[in-house]
Amino acid sequence: MLISIIWRGFKKQLANYLIFFFSLIFAVMVYYSFTAMTYEQPLIRSAGKNTQLVGMLGFGSFAVVLILLFFMANTNRFFIENRRKDISIFHLYGLNYYQICLWFISEIFFIGIFSFGIGIGLGILLSKLFSMILVKAMDLSLQVHFFFSPDAIITTGLVVLFILAVVSFQILWLVSGYKFSHLKKQRLRKVQAMKISLWQKILGIFGALFLLSGWTMAAAYTFFVRQASDLFGLIQGTLLLMSVIFGLCVIGSYLFFAFTLRWYNSYRPKRLNKNLGMLSRSEWQLRLFSEWRFFGSITVALGLALAILGGMVALVSLEMRAVDEIAPASLMLTRESYEKFAPKLQSTLPYQRQTLHFKAVPAKQNVEIRGEGVNSGPEVMDMITVSDYRAFQKINPTLQDIQLNSDHSTVVLSSYQRYLNDYTRYSETINLKEQNITVQAIHTNFFGDMNLRYGTGLIVVSDELFNKTAGLTYTTEVIDVDPQFENKLNQLIRENLEGDWDHPIHYNLAWKNQQIIGEIAEGKGEKTDSTIYRSEYTSHQETYRTTRSSVGLVLFVVTFVTTTFIITTASMVTLRQLSEFKQKKKQYGLLRQMGIPDKAIYQEIKRENRVVFFIPAILALIHSMLALSVIAHIAKNANYGFVYLFCGLMLVVYVLFYWAACAYQKKIV
Repeated sequence: MLISIIWRGFKKQLANYLIFFFSLIFAVMVYYSFTAMTYEQPLIRSAGKNTQLVGMLGFGSFAVVLILLFFMANTNRFFIENRRKDISIFHLYGLNYYQICLWFISEIFFIGIFSFGIGIGLGILLSKLFSMILVKAMDLSLQVHFFFSPDAIITTGLVVLFILAVVSFQILWLVSGYKFSHLKKQRLRKVQAMKISLWQKILGIFGALFLLSGWTMAAAYTFFVRQASDLFGLIQGTLLLMSVIFGLCVIGSYLFFAFTLRWYNSYRPKRLNKNLGMLSRSEWQLRLFSEWRFFGSITVALGLALAILGGMVALVSLEMRAVDEIAPASLMLTRESYEKFAPKLQSTLPYQRQTLHFKAVPAKQNVEIRGEGVNSGPEVMDMITVSDYRAFQKINPTLQDIQLNSDHSTVVLSSYQRYLNDYTRYSETINLKEQNITVQAIHTNFFGDMNLRYGTGLIVVSDELFNKTAGLTYTTEVIDVDPQFENKLNQLIRENLEGDWDHPIHYNLAWKNQQIIGEIAEGKGEKTDSTIYRSEYTSHQETYRTTRSSVGLVLFVVTFVTTTFIITTASMVTLRQLSEFKQKKKQYGLLRQMGIPDKAIYQEIKRENRVVFFIPAILALIHSMLALSVIAHIAKNANYGFVYLFCGLMLVVYVLFYWAACAYQKKIV
């Protein structure tokens, strides 16, 4: 008899266990795939040491473990809460505390081990697909083969056993806290849930105000960050403002579900009497009273996950854009290295050559970074003629067109323009040793790798001004080949160029009596703070491969971790909704007996599901969109299309789980 009761209780939870089961299978599959790739030696050798493949995949595996722990602990607590009647029956039949715990632990272990087996099987079958996606993301020249890793299986098994052990201890704690007075307390809590006191209404107002304040500060981020930077400095002010926005959104989300929505649902206009809307509001009010922490946590976690993904996508976009900015041609190298390299190059490849003439000069331009003060000291600045600039523009289309107004005008190419454009102010005059020149415009520095030059800034001047200004002249050679010869050129680079830093210069500059004092000298000597070296070369293919492998790995890991998190959160919401529905099945039967049409009852079920699934999802979506707007103020010109696609994917996942929940509820009602 007892066995049949236990089996009946297990069957009642079977639908919930199936969702739990499939979500666990997906997580195990992802974890195994990540772990297996850390043992795939051809992939590791092809990726190279600089990508830190093992470490990043290990981080992804650790993140999946944390998601699994959060999912299983939350779901297990919910299972125990919904089987308190079973616990009461077990007590009546004479089962002691340890026997009841053993039964629940056995159920969890059975599902966990079964999920592990299927998840490992799918992981083994799909590991080649995961590796192919990673190879594509990192743009590696590698043929992916089927790979089976016993070590990865053992590691995954140990992780699953650890998680099951943690859940088992949670079961011991939850069952030990069970009291027979629970039902009485539950009825009392329902009475309390329907009452909204004055202080709860005040907190509900604060919840709405916190959310609106956080959203307003995010939408008008530029205005607020300027004020914060003036008060606390650029870095400190930015971090403080971001912390305030994050804190307002987090606290506001919890208060919104705990009090604001409860207060809203306590208001029942007359129009709700025409349908079952009154019932929906009452049920949602009861749910919020007991589950506001869950809905708040889901909202905050989803918004944070999408914001982190947005930050990673911004980083990837900017890094890939920087490839063409740092290495706009196939090869840029010093004149000295070109003279040694030219014989091999001329006998091997057809190429185009452009010579860029630079001049390192003492110069002074006041640059004010908001909150960080003014940089007003003299420094080494590079100078190039407008004719060389236009010649290089034919190879490097990222350069903007320049037309100088006069021989004493200049255009500044600044590295600050990429990230600090909104926080940087430049003086309109640049002081040279012999004369002053007028700043006509300031553009972003897309003139190739700064390490190939001496100066911290680059100015474009007329040919006449360049020739009559005293300074240290040096040249850089630009080599461009057809894409079909890139691999061969890169092989020649590896065989003939060392990539050393050489050709040092020394400077000792000061600003006295409204003029620059000091000189720039070249030659080797004792290395000091006023010594600058130049790198030997910059290769487009090397820069591209190094950048693509690093950012591709990061994007791969963050994408799959975020996907796992979205699926597990949608699973948790579905589990709770199906379990609540089973408890209310009799209530819907009474509605049918009262003459309520099945269509109206089903519309009421869908209305409740829409509220539970989409209010947290939409709130999280608003958080993430505003977080993206903040990131866009910092990382301008980045491509956020992938993040918007992922936000759509999150809604698609929630719609699918919503549809599945509605279909199942319609079937059993």
